[in-house]
Amino acid sequence: MREIRFRGKRKDNGEWVYGYLIGNDVIVGDIVEFNDEYFNTEFWYKVDPETVGQYTGLHDRNGREIYEGDIISTDLDRPFNIVVFRNGAFMFQCHDNGKDYYDYMFSVDEESDRWEYGEVIGNIYEHPHLLK
Repeated sequence: MREIRFRGKRKDNGEWVYGYLIGNDVIVGDIVEFNDEYFNTEFWYKVDPETVGQYTGLHDRNGREIYEGDIISTDLDRPFNIVVFRNGAFMFQCHDNGKDYYDYMFSVDEESDRWEYGEVIGNIYEHPHLLK
């Protein structure tokens, strides 16, 4: 089963945090169980809701986790893909020779959680220059 996690940029210092999403703009990190013992606000991080992205459950060819909003280089005839969640599935927003379309994300085989055709080269929040 795929691990459900999110990432977002903290409002107070701009660092990325990873964990569970509560509401639209709070990520709770390092929580093992959600009960009174662990329900401690020192693990809550207010994040910019525009930067929140869900983990796809896949890794790139270098083993790096792939999240919504990541920019992926490819070995194919397209310069890059953007990871999006659309119509109930994680997809690539593809850019081929001026044409934009969407393609499903799949791992290479059922035994692997890697997408072997490319690597994460940045994200749309910190690296918009890669989209040109």
